Amino acid sequence: MFRKTTLPLSQKSPNNDPSDGPDHSVSRDGIVESIEKFSKVIHLAGRPLPSSTGDGSYIVDTKPTGGLLEDLKNLRAKDYATLHMLLKKELSKDHLTDDKTMVMERVIQLVSNLPQNSEHRVTLTNVFVGELWDSLQHPPQSMLGDKYTYRQADGSWNNILNADIGRAGTPYARSVAPHVVQPNPKPDPGLIFDSIMSRENGGFKPHANKISSMLYYIASIIIHDCFRTSHEDFNISQTSSYLDLSPLYGSNQDEQNLVRTFQDGRLKPDCFSEKRLLGFPPGVGCILIMFNRFHNFVVKQLADINENDRFKKPRDGLPADKAAAVEKKYDEDLFQTARLITCGLYINIILLDYLRTIVGLNRVDSTWTLDPRVDMEGGPGKTRSPRGTGNQCSVEFNLVYRWHSCISQRDEKWSQDLYRKLFGKDHKEVSLKELLVALGQLEAKMPENPPDRDFGGLKRNADGTYNDDDLVSILADSVEDLAGSSGANNIPEVLRAVEILGMEQARSWKCATLNEFRKHFGLTPYETFEDITSDKEVAKSMKALYDHPDFVELYAGLVCEDAKAPMDPGVGIGPTYTISRSILSDAVTLVRGDRFYTTDYHPGNLTNWGFQEAQYDLSINHGCVFYKLFMRAFPNHFEFNNIYAHYPLVIPSENKNIMTKLNRVDEFSWNRPTRIPQRINVVSYNAVTTILKNGEVFGVDPWRRGLYYLMGKPGADFMLAGDGPFFAERREQMRQCLYQANWHKSVKDFYEAITLKLLKKWSHEIGGKTKQVDIIRDVGNSAHVYFAANIFSLPLKSDAHPKGVFTEHELYMILAVIFVVVFFGDVDKAKTFPLRTAALPLTQALGALVEQNVSIISKTGLISGLIDPLFMEEQNALKDYGVHMIRHLLKGGLGVHETTWSQILPTAGAMVANQGQVFGQIIDFYTTTGKEHLPEINRLAKLNTDAADEILLHYVMEAIRKYRLNGTFGAFRKCHKDITIDDGDGKRTFKAGDLVFVGFVEIARDPKVYPHPEKVLLDRPIESYLVYGIGPHSCLGGAASRAALTAMLKVVGRLDNFRATPGPQGKMKKITRDGGFYVYMDALQGQYFPFPTTMKVQWDGGWNEPVKNI
Repeated sequence: MFRKTTLPLSQKSPNNDPSDGPDHSVSRDGIVESIEKFSKVIHLAGRPLPSSTGDGSYIVDTKPTGGLLEDLKNLRAKDYATLHMLLKKELSKDHLTDDKTMVMERVIQLVSNLPQNSEHRVTLTNVFVGELWDSLQHPPQSMLGDKYTYRQADGSWNNILNADIGRAGTPYARSVAPHVVQPNPKPDPGLIFDSIMSRENGGFKPHANKISSMLYYIASIIIHDCFRTSHEDFNISQTSSYLDLSPLYGSNQDEQNLVRTFQDGRLKPDCFSEKRLLGFPPGVGCILIMFNRFHNFVVKQLADINENDRFKKPRDGLPADKAAAVEKKYDEDLFQTARLITCGLYINIILLDYLRTIVGLNRVDSTWTLDPRVDMEGGPGKTRSPRGTGNQCSVEFNLVYRWHSCISQRDEKWSQDLYRKLFGKDHKEVSLKELLVALGQLEAKMPENPPDRDFGGLKRNADGTYNDDDLVSILADSVEDLAGSSGANNIPEVLRAVEILGMEQARSWKCATLNEFRKHFGLTPYETFEDITSDKEVAKSMKALYDHPDFVELYAGLVCEDAKAPMDPGVGIGPTYTISRSILSDAVTLVRGDRFYTTDYHPGNLTNWGFQEAQYDLSINHGCVFYKLFMRAFPNHFEFNNIYAHYPLVIPSENKNIMTKLNRVDEFSWNRPTRIPQRINVVSYNAVTTILKNGEVFGVDPWRRGLYYLMGKPGADFMLAGDGPFFAERREQMRQCLYQANWHKSVKDFYEAITLKLLKKWSHEIGGKTKQVDIIRDVGNSAHVYFAANIFSLPLKSDAHPKGVFTEHELYMILAVIFVVVFFGDVDKAKTFPLRTAALPLTQALGALVEQNVSIISKTGLISGLIDPLFMEEQNALKDYGVHMIRHLLKGGLGVHETTWSQILPTAGAMVANQGQVFGQIIDFYTTTGKEHLPEINRLAKLNTDAADEILLHYVMEAIRKYRLNGTFGAFRKCHKDITIDDGDGKRTFKAGDLVFVGFVEIARDPKVYPHPEKVLLDRPIESYLVYGIGPHSCLGGAASRAALTAMLKVVGRLDNFRATPGPQGKMKKITRDGGFYVYMDALQGQYFPFPTTMKVQWDGGWNEPVKNI
């Protein structure tokens, strides 16, 4: 009746006969699945009736019930690999994921394979959702638009979700609640001051670590930046709760408007907004004036650079109303961006100069610093401490930052004189009421226009600025001024009324006690008065005043507890114990909570140049940046390495002790800053030729200083380091080595070959037939690197020699830096110190490798394995140089060390960067204003004849001359004795010691020297070009340079439809300076550079190589 059921191992029985009827056999898996489903039905049938709910339904258990064993059964081999990958990533603590491993997709596969009731499936899903959620900020911390990009005048909208956090005009916060029931009445404030605060009780106590008054001037600016208590309501702060330089810019829009010119983003000259600081020693105002000048320096650079055309001036033909709106926006964008940059330098001075000195890091060789801006590991949503959330200053820290004990004796006398001037009597006779009335009257009398408010007896020039000599003198005096120490009985008596007012303010705020404040910061409370201070008399007085340590008021305790003893590092300024802990918390909060110093502090808002200008470098002065402010404000007074500018927060004599200990004393000039005589520019043909030919009177001393710094005594013996028979002999020796037999053909053939090789190596096809290359970075600069490397066997890493040390771009940069340090001196003093600091180890490293090679050649005639053997190949046109060149130099009688450091290294440094610059300028000229000449250059280049090459040489020389109409060409000389020379239209007198800059710009456009200077003429005599200078220091490689540049123009000139790449990439970024000179920018446009760095060109088709004769 029933067919017997079978349980085959496969879907169909191999013995099944279709004639038997339908096959009712099933797989084993199907049977198992059916049994499992049936078992669930049996389980449901066996349940008791529901009794736990009112509607007769069952309560369903929603918890996952699957176990680990069941999960493992569902995993595949690749899922185990995924688990291993996740475990490895977790153990590495690396929050960055290599998405090429498809880890996200593999996790999806893993989770989807787990059973529906798997507990691990739920866990992994939750983790995955959390990862995705944490990848974005919730809520967002940064928004677009000027309202959020720029600081508001009153500090509002720092927190984008709550505009009022930290806004000027809002109440102070409270950090610590006053839970202790304090006795009333409290001690008389005057009695407190007289018994435990006054300097009269023992005299002035100098600072143990020799801190200068400049540190406390910075502190005064910081304090007034964050605290400005309203006279009408002590609970309100009328300035923002951010370090936004409001003492300079103002605390609201009306105040800000008063310091602005509303033209080109500038501030009114040499002024600041904060009236209160006019009552401080003049060093405080001088620092603010430095920031004012820095701001105005910044807006000029921003406008000149105009990154991505972000600062737009009205275009011609725009209606007047629209033009006015565009001009207003132009001024606003420049002003606000410059403020962000200036504040960026301000906060870096605070964190890297000021804070490092506070904790004594200036006294040790460590780059560690407490930078609260750090983005802690974990990515968005995972940071252990939030950033950019805003800040509200509290009343407690209004008291913490009153450091009157540290006022110097000089500033104490200054304050006494101010009182006498205001009141006509001694400060001891001035009551609190008289002080308040007088201060109110003084503020009311102050002019509204900030430039009309003078201070420190300074008088303004006709242009509204102060005399630089006067400002620098005040600053130098301030750097030399020894501050006082923290602790009891060291506040000048002249501030008695001010201290009484402060204590009364604190009481009106109902502040917590000293012990409550300490416990808030995790510090043990004081149990006895002797715990507070080791001074028995002060402890005795405090006991009489307060009865119990728990009742000591916060301000009195902060001032009078013991100061910490110096500790290197750890304790730099020796504050009192509680202050030393609390100020670090406040510093972190002030900076980390400020959106403009954290989430919105980036090159996108500050521009690439602005970000770099404000940025610090831990390899330079361990990150200290105060010197930038000094150099930008007073470029004519501070030597690039002046200790007063680099470390102004400690008096110079103590800095000398510190730097001696750190073996850095020779890095700095220790002279008090004074006006530095400015260079004298000479441009007429008669004067230029006279000076360059007269090496006896006009020497090359500026070059010698750089050579000695980088290369020591041998470097100072380089042929360009001086005048006279000794240097002439060195020059002749190098000339004979360079200009060997057939040198012209060797140079020409080499440059044609290397230029073509570099074009092929670095160019890329774009859209089929078009090719593109960076003609400056990858061809022009690199070609000269290869030339120098082949001439002197430099350790160049190349495709043919991968064991070399430096790539062509690295070697170019090293040689370019050598050139700048030697020949440009300290043209930009704010950059000179970091440049020299970077150049020295690079030069020493390259020199050591070269010396090793010279030593091997001198002993064996072989080359080091670090040297590219390219010059040994038969096809290399410079095969007779390299080893042979070094042998020739050694035959001159110099040893290995002298040959390396007085001949090879300085010559290589002098020959690469400037030649790359000239080639770049030739290309720039013929792809812009001279592009009508390109078709003829293309025709001549393809001829490949000596006659055509001669014409191409004239194209080269004309391009150089034309470029010099607005170029970067000139040379420095030092006048050795008084002399009067012919200067074209008259006579000119020079004094011994004068620094003279010989410029070629005017000569290039002088019709007496070059008839029709505006035209490209190909029949000018080659000897008429002053391209390579004249006199004893004219360029030794001039003839070789002409051959090289002609060969390079020939190779690129024969490329069809040769042109600049469309858009900004096809333009050589250069900025015009006074006198018709250019400066260039690096590839990122983050800083200026003396030489071109990048420019892309295109052409169509192939290389158009000449057919070689067989």
